Formats: sequence, structure tokens, C-alpha cells
Amino acid sequence: MTTLESAVVPGKHLRSEIAEQPDRWRDLVSTQRAAVDAAAETIRLAAPELIVFAARGSSDHAAQYGQYLAHNLLQVPAMLATPATASAFGVALRYPRSVMLAVSQSGESPDLLETVRLTRNAQVPVVGFTNNESSALAGLSNVHVPLTAGPELSVAATKTYTAEILALYLVLSRAHGSNWDHLERAVEAAAAAAERTISDAEASSAVLAEALKNESRVLVVGRGYSMASAKEGALKLMETNAIAASGWSVADATHGPLGQVIAGTPVVVLTASPGGRESVATFSSAAAALGAELIVIGDQGLDESTPVYSRIPLPALSEFGVADELIPLIEILPLQQLALALALERGLDPDQPAGLNKVTRTH
Repeated sequence: MTTLESAVVPGKHLRSEIAEQPDRWRDLVSTQRAAVDAAAETIRLAAPELIVFAARGSSDHAAQYGQYLAHNLLQVPAMLATPATASAFGVALRYPRSVMLAVSQSGESPDLLETVRLTRNAQVPVVGFTNNESSALAGLSNVHVPLTAGPELSVAATKTYTAEILALYLVLSRAHGSNWDHLERAVEAAAAAAERTISDAEASSAVLAEALKNESRVLVVGRGYSMASAKEGALKLMETNAIAASGWSVADATHGPLGQVIAGTPVVVLTASPGGRESVATFSSAAAALGAELIVIGDQGLDESTPVYSRIPLPALSEFGVADELIPLIEILPLQQLALALALERGLDPDQPAGLNKVTRTH
């Protein structure tokens, strides 16, 4: 195969970037201790009454994970910024004693940057997380944590998203007081489980993609830390397949999106996270009663009487020693693989989805 022919193989970048994620996590924990510690110290010194997360797109899903983590580890209220407040309305907010965690793969989205500028003007310290140490966000931040994910050539974010999850886990855990030996073991356990997951789930994802190739919509649900995975998984399917995919917390899905379920609707349920697993099972039973084709990622939680259309099992995470907080690193992998396999099944190139760009410049 010539270099030119190799360059246009559909999905080659996405496939490669999914596969390299465990090694990128090892890079992050081994090379960025100083940046992580500086970020954690910024949080401790601020003694915040409020943590504000600023992000867009996939990074917003990582921020929602961080919001739960800040609550659970630091017992500090956390909120998501609304960048349009700064960019569209020009409003400068008054904050209580706060710290901002700004998360962006490129660090170049104009509305996010304006949000950070106004926050800095309000004397709020900012910790930035990007995959580009030369980005505008890195320059605006009091402390910058590089994601060390390396070049990401596919438009759909995979390794940068999981690097954001991991970087937030490391910073908030260090702010909480976790030692580096513990964190190194946690990351290695997650990386080993991820390698097994990527290997084991590839065939299941391909079979499922063949079954779903004519579907026009899919619902993805989770709870707690897995809400971020549900939203990010749906976004991957939407970006790469031009499919009407939506991701929800099951608590919200029960209040409305359950109404979109009719006979034959594919519904992906994430069962690996223990937090909220009972509500995932309850929602799954209700969706199945409406005729949903349940696609289960993970082995736990559902009533044996609930009919399952397809299952993508995860390795026994407890045997690897994967912390509950890092389950989102693992359960997103089969959804990334499904997005890749489904796009190829539908004759699409998931590396270059129509109408999308790698850097989204929202104003």
C-alpha cells in the first residue's frame, strides 16, 4: 500500500487513537506530576466555596464528570459555566471564593476564552487543561495541566477526552490528599483494564454495528459518573454517523426521553458504575417494556427478567483494581469502538465527518 493510499483509509486515525489511550494515560501520570501538584495546590490555597468548570463539547462531558468528582472528593459545590454569558451577553459575574477549572482540547474556543478572561478579571484563579501548551487558554491560566495525548488527527475526540477525565481525577484527588503511589497504581489498573477492554470489545462492537447500520436514532443512558460516558458516547455516534443519538442521566431520561422509545429503538445502558445502578436497572426495565432493544455495556445491575438485545461485557474491573472514579475511562471505550465500526459499516469516514472541524470556534 502506498503512503497516499494509506492516508485515505477510512477510520485509520480513529482506530489508532482509540488503541493508544492506555499508553497516553501512563504518559500523563508519569510526566505531569509537577503540573498536577501545582493545580492541586491552587485549589487548596483558594479554599474555594465554589468550583466552576468551563468547557464545550466533549470537554463539557469531562467537566460534568469533574463536577461529580469535586462534590464527592472535596465536598465543595461545583457548577458548569455558561460561556454565552460572557461572549453573547458580555456579563461579568461576581463570584464567591472560587476557582475555575477550564477544560479544552485545543484551548482556542473564543467564547471559552472570553469566559476565562472575565473570570480572571474577577480575581478567580484558573487552572487550564489542554492538549496544546501553546494555546491561548494555556497562556491565560494561572496553572496549565498538559494532557499529553499527542496529536489527535481524527475529528472525533477520543484520547483527548479520556486524558481530560484522567487529568481531572489526578488534580482533584491530589487536592483531596491522595498520594502519588496510590494514584500511580490506580492509573496502571485502569490502563491494564482498558487494554483488555479494547481487545475484547472490538469483535462485539463490529457485530453490533452490523445490526445497527440502518438505525436512525439511539438513546444512551447512565447515572452518576457514567452520565458523562452516556453523553460522550452519544456524541461520538452522532459525530461519526450522522445519527440522532442522545445521551442522558437516567434520572432525566425518565422525565422525557423515555417517551421517544418505541418498539425497536436501540437503547444503550451503562451498568458498570455502582452509583445509581438501581435507577439504571429500573429505567432499563421500563424501556424494555416499551419495546426497546437494550444494548448493555457491563455485566452488572439488570434484573434477569429484563430482555437484552445485545451485550458488550467489560472485564472484571474489580479484579484489575479499577477505582469507581475511573470506570468512565473504561466504559467509554466500547462506545468509541462502536462509533468507529458503525461508521465503517455505513460507508462513512469517521475521521472526517461531514460539516465538522477539529477546532470548533464558538463565539
